[in-house]
Amino acid sequence: MAPKKSSKKSSSSSSKAKQQTPVIDEEPSGPAPLNLSTIHKPFKNTSYKTPKKSKNLKQILTAERTQELALDVPTYQNIECPPSVLPQKKYCDVTGLVAKYTDPKTGLRYHNSEIYQFIRTLSVPNVQAYLASRNAAVVLK
Repeated sequence: MAPKKSSKKSSSSSSKAKQQTPVIDEEPSGPAPLNLSTIHKPFKNTSYKTPKKSKNLKQILTAERTQELALDVPTYQNIECPPSVLPQKKYCDVTGLVAKYTDPKTGLRYHNSEIYQFIRTLSVPNVQAYLASRNAAVVLK
């Protein structure tokens, strides 16, 4: 049956107001939203294993001192090797870069022409100080 229309104007406006107000108490028809704060999630992977950590030289030497090994067993403390057959690297006395050249007058090693210009302006005590820094005790005349 169709509802009867009321002739009262005020009652019809009040019924429309009741229909327009949202209803809060009713549950939504779809699935409830997922609450992530209630789900337990481990911070770290439980199956992860850390890689084996390497020891520094001090730890290796300490461990070798505690072991009693034969004298013929090579360890870090008794390794012997012949001297290198490669020539020793030469470094610039002023900059510390690889030295390609040597000043014939002072014996100082230098990297490029700018350093050579600087070496030419040095006095004898300054040249002696540079030579002493690399333990090349040369007496200049």
